[in-house]
Amino acid sequence: MKKIVVIILFILCPLLLAAAQIEGTFLILSTPYNADGSVNYANLVKEARFAAKWKTSGVIWPQSNDSIDLLTREERYAGMEALVREWKNNRHNTVLTLGVSGDDTGQMLDYAREAERLAAEYGVDLVLAARPPYYGETEDDLWGYFAALACVAKRPVIIQTYVNDTCPTPSVDLLVALAQTYPAVYGWIKEESDGLEANIRQREELAAQAAIKTVFSAWGGWQWLYQWRQIGTAGLVSERVAYAPLTNFIWKEMKNGDRQGRLTGAYALYRLLIDQRFIPYDSLRGYSLYYFVRLGLFDNMLSRVYARDPDREAGTYTRENKSRWILNDISLTPSQKAELDRCYDDMMQYVRKKH
Repeated sequence: MKKIVVIILFILCPLLLAAAQIEGTFLILSTPYNADGSVNYANLVKEARFAAKWKTSGVIWPQSNDSIDLLTREERYAGMEALVREWKNNRHNTVLTLGVSGDDTGQMLDYAREAERLAAEYGVDLVLAARPPYYGETEDDLWGYFAALACVAKRPVIIQTYVNDTCPTPSVDLLVALAQTYPAVYGWIKEESDGLEANIRQREELAAQAAIKTVFSAWGGWQWLYQWRQIGTAGLVSERVAYAPLTNFIWKEMKNGDRQGRLTGAYALYRLLIDQRFIPYDSLRGYSLYYFVRLGLFDNMLSRVYARDPDREAGTYTRENKSRWILNDISLTPSQKAELDRCYDDMMQYVRKKH
């Protein structure tokens, strides 16, 4: 009886966005900061416009650790509203996705309700994204968390499977059960399990085709081509907005079935570009921030970083210390800048030539 009631409720609450649009390159926006460490909302919008200009399938914010753990609730609300207002004013074809992840169910519901309020107030179709609760401990915790979100969400939710090493990754059975119980909300997965385990899980997820609509590749796209060719993933979710010209090109070639045989070369170039994360040290943001400044999207290469080392098991934080941050600036040598410039110029030359 319960399942019948749930299904009826979701039939009466139609999706605002066609499910077919939730595939392709859904790129996570990096958070820009002012010199004093406050969030630069104007530059956040500029970054989103850049992604939309290159026909990125979707953008997601907030989603990375710095923009979930190190921003206040008010800052997350303000950034969400700035993006929704931009989509209201300009009606981009790129799908706007708001991250509503929380430390626990209560915090997540606060963000989900705000996202729904903004969508209703501005009349903007959007998608939600959520990863498991930071302080989740059991599969029951995960079910309760996502079931609660399904009672608030009026639109599809992309589930990111990984949050940290203490919270369990939702089993494939749980993800499929959520999609079967709440078909209008779940069935879109960013599969971010570690290493080759992701490939095993993606095959199992895609085997449940009646419930699972899209499985995205993750981890920066380091297995993206293999997972598309050999498993059947339908896009990428990653913080790679600086490379939007190339990721969009790769996705278009995938959609066309690689008829001209250009995917291997394009993906090889992409892997070269993302391997520059080791300049000047292993960092997700470092090299991307340099490109954002070069493109005139950001004013600096500042980042909020955790103020203290993890003080909880498996590299996680207690509530007291998780939100504490200091401001970090990235410094590059002339030769490092020259190499980054050469890589980006080669990318743009390739994209323009192939288009």
